[in-house]
Amino acid sequence: MKTLLFLLGACFIVVSSSCGSTKGVLDAKHTTIEKNEELEAGEYYQYEIVVEDRMNAIGINGEWRVSGGDRKAQLFVMDEENFLKFKEDHAYKTQFSSGEKTNDNFKIRLAKQYKAKKTLYYLIFENTSDDDKKIELKLELDYEWGEGSRDE
Repeated sequence: MKTLLFLLGACFIVVSSSCGSTKGVLDAKHTTIEKNEELEAGEYYQYEIVVEDRMNAIGINGEWRVSGGDRKAQLFVMDEENFLKFKEDHAYKTQFSSGEKTNDNFKIRLAKQYKAKKTLYYLIFENTSDDDKKIELKLELDYEWGEGSRDE
Protein backbone atom coordinates (compact mmCIF):
# COMPACT_ATOMS: atom_id res chain seq x y z
CA MET A 1 0.00 0.00 0.00
CA LYS A 2 2.84 2.42 0.87
CA THR A 3 4.49 1.64 -2.49
CA LEU A 4 1.26 2.44 -4.34
CA LEU A 5 0.89 5.76 -2.49
CA PHE A 6 4.53 6.59 -3.23
CA LEU A 7 4.08 5.84 -6.95
CA LEU A 8 0.90 7.94 -7.10
CA GLY A 9 2.71 10.81 -5.38
CA ALA A 10 5.65 10.55 -7.77
CA CYS A 11 3.30 10.56 -10.78
CA PHE A 12 1.56 13.66 -9.43
CA ILE A 13 4.89 15.46 -9.04
CA VAL A 14 5.94 14.60 -12.61
CA VAL A 15 2.58 15.70 -14.07
CA SER A 16 2.39 18.92 -12.07
CA SER A 17 5.99 19.95 -12.82
CA SER A 18 5.47 19.72 -16.58
CA CYS A 19 2.35 21.86 -16.52
CA GLY A 20 3.76 25.12 -15.21
CA SER A 21 2.76 26.62 -11.92
CA THR A 22 1.55 29.87 -10.44
CA LYS A 23 4.57 31.85 -9.35
CA GLY A 24 2.83 35.10 -8.47
CA VAL A 25 -0.25 37.25 -8.44
CA LEU A 26 -0.64 40.87 -9.45
CA ASP A 27 -3.67 42.58 -7.90
CA ALA A 28 -4.68 45.77 -6.08
CA LYS A 29 -2.67 44.73 -2.99
CA HIS A 30 0.35 43.23 -4.80
CA THR A 31 1.30 45.50 -7.68
CA THR A 32 4.91 44.44 -8.25
CA ILE A 33 6.89 41.25 -8.78
CA GLU A 34 10.68 41.10 -8.93
CA LYS A 35 12.12 37.59 -9.35
CA ASN A 36 15.00 35.50 -10.61
CA GLU A 37 13.54 32.17 -11.71
CA GLU A 38 14.78 28.91 -13.22
CA LEU A 39 12.76 27.97 -16.30
CA GLU A 40 13.24 24.32 -17.24
CA ALA A 41 13.05 23.09 -20.84
CA GLY A 42 9.47 23.18 -22.09
CA GLU A 43 8.16 24.71 -18.84
CA TYR A 44 6.12 27.86 -18.38
CA TYR A 45 5.42 30.13 -15.42
CA GLN A 46 2.06 31.77 -14.98
CA TYR A 47 1.23 34.96 -13.15
CA GLU A 48 -2.40 35.73 -12.39
CA ILE A 49 -3.50 39.32 -12.99
CA VAL A 50 -6.63 40.04 -10.96
CA VAL A 51 -8.70 42.91 -12.37
CA GLU A 52 -11.35 44.39 -10.09
CA ASP A 53 -14.34 46.44 -11.17
CA ARG A 54 -12.97 49.73 -9.79
CA MET A 55 -9.74 49.56 -11.79
CA ASN A 56 -9.40 51.82 -14.82
CA ALA A 57 -6.58 52.31 -17.36
CA ILE A 58 -5.23 48.86 -16.54
CA GLY A 59 -1.80 47.86 -17.76
CA ILE A 60 1.28 45.79 -17.06
CA ASN A 61 4.75 47.30 -17.28
CA GLY A 62 7.80 45.10 -17.13
CA GLU A 63 11.19 43.96 -18.23
CA TRP A 64 12.82 40.56 -18.46
CA ARG A 65 16.14 39.04 -19.41
CA VAL A 66 17.11 35.41 -20.12
CA SER A 67 20.48 33.82 -19.40
CA GLY A 68 21.68 30.28 -19.98
CA GLY A 69 20.78 27.84 -22.75
CA ASP A 70 19.87 29.39 -26.09
CA ARG A 71 18.77 32.48 -24.10
CA LYS A 72 15.33 32.67 -25.74
CA ALA A 73 11.93 32.65 -24.10
CA GLN A 74 8.59 34.27 -24.82
CA LEU A 75 6.03 36.19 -22.85
CA PHE A 76 2.33 36.48 -23.56
CA VAL A 77 -0.86 37.68 -21.88
CA MET A 78 -4.27 36.10 -22.28
CA ASP A 79 -7.68 36.05 -20.65
CA GLU A 80 -8.93 33.17 -18.51
CA GLU A 81 -10.81 31.41 -21.33
CA ASN A 82 -7.74 31.33 -23.57
CA PHE A 83 -5.47 30.29 -20.70
CA LEU A 84 -7.61 27.18 -20.21
CA LYS A 85 -7.24 26.43 -23.95
CA PHE A 86 -3.46 26.97 -23.67
CA LYS A 87 -3.23 24.50 -20.75
CA GLU A 88 -5.14 21.87 -22.75
CA ASP A 89 -2.94 22.41 -25.86
CA HIS A 90 -5.85 23.81 -27.89
CA ALA A 91 -5.75 26.86 -30.18
CA TYR A 92 -5.78 30.09 -28.15
CA LYS A 93 -5.58 33.86 -28.65
CA THR A 94 -3.38 36.31 -26.78
CA GLN A 95 -3.79 39.95 -25.76
CA PHE A 96 -0.02 40.34 -26.19
CA SER A 97 2.83 38.15 -27.45
CA SER A 98 6.52 39.09 -27.37
CA GLY A 99 7.73 36.37 -29.70
CA GLU A 100 10.97 34.56 -28.79
CA LYS A 101 13.50 37.01 -27.37
CA THR A 102 16.47 37.17 -25.04
CA ASN A 103 15.18 40.30 -23.26
CA ASP A 104 12.35 42.80 -23.50
CA ASN A 105 10.87 45.93 -21.96
CA PHE A 106 7.11 46.18 -22.42
CA LYS A 107 3.91 48.05 -21.62
CA ILE A 108 0.69 46.15 -22.12
CA ARG A 109 -2.67 47.89 -21.86
CA LEU A 110 -5.40 45.46 -20.85
CA ALA A 111 -8.36 47.84 -20.75
CA LYS A 112 -9.29 51.49 -20.47
CA GLN A 113 -12.12 50.71 -18.13
CA TYR A 114 -13.42 47.43 -16.80
CA LYS A 115 -16.77 46.99 -15.06
CA ALA A 116 -16.94 43.24 -14.39
CA LYS A 117 -16.89 42.25 -10.73
CA LYS A 118 -13.62 40.34 -11.11
CA THR A 119 -11.64 39.15 -14.12
CA LEU A 120 -8.47 37.13 -14.44
CA TYR A 121 -5.74 37.56 -17.01
CA TYR A 122 -2.63 35.43 -17.18
CA LEU A 123 0.90 36.54 -17.98
CA ILE A 124 2.94 33.55 -19.15
CA PHE A 125 6.70 33.11 -19.52
CA GLU A 126 7.36 30.07 -21.70
CA ASN A 127 10.58 28.23 -22.47
CA THR A 128 9.93 26.56 -25.83
CA SER A 129 13.48 25.22 -26.20
CA ASP A 130 15.15 21.99 -25.05
CA ASP A 131 17.47 23.59 -22.48
CA ASP A 132 17.05 25.18 -19.06
CA LYS A 133 17.54 28.89 -18.47
CA LYS A 134 17.25 31.64 -15.89
CA ILE A 135 14.90 34.59 -16.16
CA GLU A 136 15.24 37.90 -14.32
CA LEU A 137 11.95 39.74 -14.33
CA LYS A 138 10.22 42.81 -13.00
CA LEU A 139 6.47 43.27 -13.37
CA GLU A 140 4.23 46.12 -12.26
CA LEU A 141 0.45 46.37 -12.38
CA ASP A 142 -0.50 49.93 -13.30
CA TYR A 143 -4.07 51.21 -12.91
CA GLU A 144 -6.24 54.05 -11.71
CA TRP A 145 -8.81 53.47 -8.97
CA GLY A 146 -12.21 54.61 -10.24
CA GLU A 147 -15.87 54.21 -9.51
CA GLY A 148 -17.31 50.73 -9.34
CA SER A 149 -19.85 48.55 -7.62
CA ARG A 150 -17.63 46.89 -4.98
CA ASP A 151 -17.80 47.98 -1.38
CA GLU A 152 -14.67 49.48 0.16
